[in-house]
Amino acid sequence: MRALSALLLSVFLAACGGGSQPDPVDAAPENETAAPDDGPESAAGLVPVAALASYTLDPTELVIDPRFDQRLVHWSAVSGHASIVPSELRSGGLALDATGPVTQAFDATRLQPGRAYTLRVMARVRAAGQGRIALRFREAAGGSYRTYACSVTSTSYRECRVDFTVPAYAQRADLALQPQGVTLRVDRASLTMRSPIVQTESVDTLVGSTVPAGYELVFNDEFTGSALKRSKWFTRYINDNETADRLNDEKQRYRDNANHLLGNGLLSLTARKVRSDDPAGINYESGMLRSDFTFRYGYVEARVRMPGGRGVWPAFWLASDADGQGRIGWPPEIDIFEVVNNGVEDTMDMLHTGVIVPAGAAPAPHLYADPAYNPTWTYWRAPYRFNDGWHTVAIEWTPDRVTTFVDGKRLVTRAYTWTRSDGTPAGPAHLLLNLAVGGSWAGRHGIDDSAFPQALQVNWVRVYQKSNAM
Repeated sequence: MRALSALLLSVFLAACGGGSQPDPVDAAPENETAAPDDGPESAAGLVPVAALASYTLDPTELVIDPRFDQRLVHWSAVSGHASIVPSELRSGGLALDATGPVTQAFDATRLQPGRAYTLRVMARVRAAGQGRIALRFREAAGGSYRTYACSVTSTSYRECRVDFTVPAYAQRADLALQPQGVTLRVDRASLTMRSPIVQTESVDTLVGSTVPAGYELVFNDEFTGSALKRSKWFTRYINDNETADRLNDEKQRYRDNANHLLGNGLLSLTARKVRSDDPAGINYESGMLRSDFTFRYGYVEARVRMPGGRGVWPAFWLASDADGQGRIGWPPEIDIFEVVNNGVEDTMDMLHTGVIVPAGAAPAPHLYADPAYNPTWTYWRAPYRFNDGWHTVAIEWTPDRVTTFVDGKRLVTRAYTWTRSDGTPAGPAHLLLNLAVGGSWAGRHGIDDSAFPQALQVNWVRVYQKSNAM
């Protein structure tokens, strides 16, 4: 978002520090209070034990000693926090009781980037409480950048299942079995390769879509159903061990307190004022999305309706994920849109769109600009207010340029390469959608509290790539 500033750069660099940052297993995002099933476990699925197949060991099993037959030889645990007990499900078998984290690290070749896998863990808690099962991928510098997890809350055995595609860097991955103030009993853990995970879903309408010829759909979310598809989205930024919940000097924190509302085929990223006494003025909570899906180049579009109260800052953008060496950095960044309403310099008829270059580098050259586009302040002035109706905002992203469109109208084309500050190729991009509040840009002339709650409404998000580049 808007150059992310030196402050965000410092946040990204801090994320590479590892150990001092909170572990996402210990600091899991809150579940949506308005939709009890809209939590991490809804993506994983919890299957009653009676519905499961037999415990025949798969010859392609990737967990070493998945049934604890060799006790804790292949698992790491703090002394006194794990013990081996008789299995309650397999006669003569063994199980694990954990009161603290138990992990198994995967060597650099066990998981293959780009391939899909299924994690299954049979577990229960021994008293009222919660445990968590997490498959984590870490940056080269130590911090986690991708976590696939589900919660265990039943005192009866359930199978925690997570299907996922391995990201670009898999040389530092582990499986974590972690109780949270309760004893977690695990009877079996399994990780096997599976068929590719389909990233697309049925498209009911092409109204508003403006895809050029030659492109094929590779990812989309039509926001059907009543709950956010947690298999497609995370709700925090990738930095700070995936727990970062604000950037720059914004006055909101991203939460899961009914901030991602779905209904009638629409997603509403919803911002509310939740307090008035924060010393830093961070009195708001809002929603954001970061895609699990990553890609390089293509046509990206979203059909949206903007909020209109003074002080809001909705955005749709691309940031780099980890590369094949386990590095996450900034820039690059592509801002598909930022619609900022501070009521004076920036109003609801202005759509900012741009690209971010390294500090000290020359600005990205403009190869084309619509007469209504301001190249100095990188905004296009529309003949309407963006909060008054639905609009499709899109980019065509190629190895050497980025073009922005609104409702099929070309606004601007800029030369751009997806590279890190040192000039080397950056990791693949992930999608970001968020509704920020306040700060020195959007809140320059105050925040209109009477306008809250407010929402960035999203009808759909779609990514296309040329068939010969897939």
